[in-house]
Amino acid sequence: MIPPVFALLSWPVVVSLICRGRSLQVAILVTILGGYLFLPERHAIDLPALYELNKISIPAYTALALALIAISRASNTGRGGPQTPDPSTAQWLDGWVPRLRLPLVLIGLTMVGAVMTVVTNRDPVIELNIYNWPRGIVGENIFIPGLRLQDAGASILVVMVNLIPLLLARRFFAHPEGQKILLAGFCIGGLLYVPLAMFEARMSPQLNQWTYGFFAHLWSQHVRGDGFRPIVFLSHGLLVALFMSTALIISVGLARVHTGRLRGRFLMAAGMLFIGLVITKSLGALVIALFLCPILLFAPRWVLLSLTAGIVSIALLYPVVRGTSIIPLDTVVTLAGSVNEERAASFAYRLNFEEQLLARAQERPFFGWGSWGRNLYLGNGEFAVPDGEWTLLLSQSGWFGFIGRFGLMFLPVILLLWRWRKDGIGMETAVIAAALTAAAIDLIPNSGMTPDKWLLAGALWGRLELGRITATANEEVPDPPALRLRPGYARPAPAAVARDKTEPTAPAGPRYTRQAKRITRGTTAPTTKLYRR
Repeated sequence: MIPPVFALLSWPVVVSLICRGRSLQVAILVTILGGYLFLPERHAIDLPALYELNKISIPAYTALALALIAISRASNTGRGGPQTPDPSTAQWLDGWVPRLRLPLVLIGLTMVGAVMTVVTNRDPVIELNIYNWPRGIVGENIFIPGLRLQDAGASILVVMVNLIPLLLARRFFAHPEGQKILLAGFCIGGLLYVPLAMFEARMSPQLNQWTYGFFAHLWSQHVRGDGFRPIVFLSHGLLVALFMSTALIISVGLARVHTGRLRGRFLMAAGMLFIGLVITKSLGALVIALFLCPILLFAPRWVLLSLTAGIVSIALLYPVVRGTSIIPLDTVVTLAGSVNEERAASFAYRLNFEEQLLARAQERPFFGWGSWGRNLYLGNGEFAVPDGEWTLLLSQSGWFGFIGRFGLMFLPVILLLWRWRKDGIGMETAVIAAALTAAAIDLIPNSGMTPDKWLLAGALWGRLELGRITATANEEVPDPPALRLRPGYARPAPAAVARDKTEPTAPAGPRYTRQAKRITRGTTAPTTKLYRR
């Protein structure tokens, strides 16, 4: 059994050992995505200057430190590092601040909202002599303290920790080749989770208990029928289901991007991920994947981008039209009841709290009620049980927080539709947009703006910025240099072999080696060595 605090503190050392000699892009993926998938929940180290060190902040700080180290080594050629990037590549690699105005405005809204939420919520919430009828309590008092000015620094640090994966992905996963590495990382992460989820679905969710000594959520919510809903190392089984759904969508998209053997391998990976998604026993995540995967395989790119932009627009406008009769929620509840009465009752329970939290948020619409449970108190001693991420953001941070965070995560999906033809948006970028669309659908009934989603959003912002720079320079931006943590450990590529123009060539690969020998036998051209792929 591993102590949770030890696992958190040792994560930078583990990452440095795993990623020794590998590219910086791989190191960032292992640090952030691996930390999200395998580090323990519900444990943190509270430090005055760094907010708290948990499974979100430690991988973010570690990835940022690795990026700064790799960049400093790349710029210092005297230490044997890689050559300094050429100017055409450095013009989009250099700089941590986005060049587009829209993400800067959204970051500003988020920062200002974090400070103003503290400033406008310094008053305590007090309610005396409550008669709480369901519990039969008379004379109960409620006191929730107001926020302190020093809490503004902690709020800004929370925002910065969430933005570190976005800024790193914007800088290092903007190029199409980098985005393929990002998508492959999600596929590998999902495949690693498949056997763990299969074990817990059959034997009960025990991996976190055996590894770290505690269970991360309520046991009753992870019992489904004759089996169990796997939770692995995340905070809830629904997050496992959404990640498996995202990995399945990405694997199908990679099968569309690649050809030949790689396409077959990604389709096989998609089959394994589909099995893993089914055993998570989440109908919503399964429906999302079954809806988006056929479109990824067969629809033209403009159809895919149009559909993703439309769905994300509906998700962003959902809080605005939630209180109107535009969305037929009563009809949805009736349809859910015809399928499963238990699920219909759960859905109606969520809608009830959504309406109450929306009314609570309208009392302080711009900056919300803040934390410490102030946003969840409904009066008369009753606290709401939030589900959707939008209800949490509106009630806690107001419209400033909602527009800032949801805009940073989902607006690039809409912008891709406007600029895909002009900027030459490839299929790998459209796959990232489809994965973020799945997250936008899931965040309406559920919560969880996790680091994996920020990585995808940052890659889209970087691709949009890359297209703008390419159009301005009127030339194609080359691939970025392969920054490595330890350049000396990189495997050297095989030396290039000069070919004569008159030499008959054969396709590369082991199956064509014998055919190549027969072709070159009896010719005057020198025999060349064919390397295995």
